[in-house]
Amino acid sequence: MSEQPLHPAVERILREHGGGHDLLAVLGRDLPGADLTALLLEVTRRRAAALSPADVLAAYERDRFVHPAAVDARRLLEIELVALAAVTPPFLPVATSPLVPLGTHSAVAGVHQNRVVATVRRSEVTADPTTSLALEAAVRRRRLLAIARRSSEIVHLASVDRVVRAQRFDGPRSFPHFTLLGLVSAGRDTGNQAFELAAMREHLQALVRVTERLGCPRVTIELTDFGGRHGDVLEALMTSMAGDSTQVSARPDRAAARGYYPNLCFKLNVVSDGETVEVGDGGIVTWTQSLVGSGKERLMTSGLSLERLALTP
Repeated sequence: MSEQPLHPAVERILREHGGGHDLLAVLGRDLPGADLTALLLEVTRRRAAALSPADVLAAYERDRFVHPAAVDARRLLEIELVALAAVTPPFLPVATSPLVPLGTHSAVAGVHQNRVVATVRRSEVTADPTTSLALEAAVRRRRLLAIARRSSEIVHLASVDRVVRAQRFDGPRSFPHFTLLGLVSAGRDTGNQAFELAAMREHLQALVRVTERLGCPRVTIELTDFGGRHGDVLEALMTSMAGDSTQVSARPDRAAARGYYPNLCFKLNVVSDGETVEVGDGGIVTWTQSLVGSGKERLMTSGLSLERLALTP
């Protein structure tokens, strides 16, 4: 793995305190994990001990990560229940932890580590429910494969999570923490792109059901194949998913998330009062291939922003 450039603040600290890169090597690689945790806990304890209640209140006022959401809590809870009811079955609801192991988002999903909020206990705050669900799905798929070496049984999981993302977003419906519905389907390649077609259709139908039950009058779905090898799947989806209130189209010019999704993906928008709002995203990823240790594994993930739906008239 190539070395990432250091943040300017880190470069300055190393210069001013004379530690050089040896300090980073000790803390970032050489020191055992338990020892590093003990060190960071003591540092955090000392910093917290120096704070007064007034300091904490001042931090609360200026820290964007800790401000309450702009959405009505009752409305959001109602939407969460509607969403889970709409996707069950085939998706099994799971109450996931708000934390995942350190490196989940970067090592599994390829997301830059600086975009997630890490803890001093070698864990990180969930930034996407599908990463947590992918870990659970991989565990369940391994159990199935232990029983039947070529099991093609699909694990369908769903969760509703309040996630935190460290990068800054622009726009009236962009927040540092928000609620997402996450769906994953983990299975095995059975040939002829059968898993890809079935899983994409299953996820899209589930997400459209959520929007319908929430009273969204129109939905648009944009399909993309970054790899250019799944034209038949796109054609079948455009034929089967289109309806009176659902418009489906191909979007070959999509650039966002090209490195995240290697081939098939989609965006889902709702149209309300003449405004188009992006609320959903998903696609086929390769995460379980490395988690389970088999190139035959397949994984479909998708997410729906319940926060944006709660704020949409």
